[in-house]
Amino acid sequence: MQTIRMVESLRRWGGAFADSPIIAVTPRRGPRLTKPTIDDLQRLRVDHVVDERPSRYSWFKFYNKPLSLALGEKIATTELICWLDSDILIVSEPSLFSLSECEDFAACASDKEMGTSGPSDPFEAVWRANCGALGLDIDDLPWVTTERDKCKIRLYWNGGVFVYRRVTGFGAHYRDVCERLMEARNKMNFVDYSIGINEMSAIGIAMHLQKLRYRALPQSHNYSIGSKTYPNFYREADLRSACVVHYHDAMWPWFWSTFIECLRDTHRGVAEWLSPLGPMKNPATTSSRVIGRLYRFFRSEQEKRYLKLCSSV
Repeated sequence: MQTIRMVESLRRWGGAFADSPIIAVTPRRGPRLTKPTIDDLQRLRVDHVVDERPSRYSWFKFYNKPLSLALGEKIATTELICWLDSDILIVSEPSLFSLSECEDFAACASDKEMGTSGPSDPFEAVWRANCGALGLDIDDLPWVTTERDKCKIRLYWNGGVFVYRRVTGFGAHYRDVCERLMEARNKMNFVDYSIGINEMSAIGIAMHLQKLRYRALPQSHNYSIGSKTYPNFYREADLRSACVVHYHDAMWPWFWSTFIECLRDTHRGVAEWLSPLGPMKNPATTSSRVIGRLYRFFRSEQEKRYLKLCSSV
């Protein structure tokens, strides 16, 4: 359902990008798509690619992003490739997705999250260990300033939205860096840490190792809103200027009415389209839900086994 709404929004409000070829990838085994979802993908002219061959880290949910991108990269024929998470809405033309002749890559440093602001930062140790595993001096990483909290951090992009030149083969490099970070088995033992950092940090590190020429996207091209950030960070003017909305949990029932009201104030046409659709819900059949729970259980067990093999830094 999320992917369908994302694609529909691109087709409606994407402007020059509205008719872009779209590839949706299913990179691992799981419950089958419902017939209405398949019909919607066909209606929206989405090329759906399924590759269920097992990989070493199929259990790692974040690994599916670089794996999907590397698969899609083999099929794409366009000059540029743009990755969009499913929890994205395009609410007006994202004009800055176009790259100039002197640019290879563009992404947004949305917020600090698990980034590091330097030697005194609690995440610095794992960044240093991971860079060392890649033969990279952490001090060679460039610095960026986050859009939401204006924090200076070592290169760390939000992975929800980014654009690059297909000829660079970035997708395969990103996948390989993610795998190498998983193989390094570094971890930290505190509540805010997640092994998801091995995928999220891999975006900027892979870009840096390839020496790609980059440009930081502004918040308008990856505007974040959700129940956790709304109380402290929501500003009507920021949403009004946004063309790409990264809504996280904002379309689920517990935040739906607030999200729709925000859109009515800033992007009325989008709100009028979404409102009759209602909040997100799981359209899967009972059997598919059971299968999904079994997959989540076994993958969770695999993650636990992996973490036992990791070394704390």
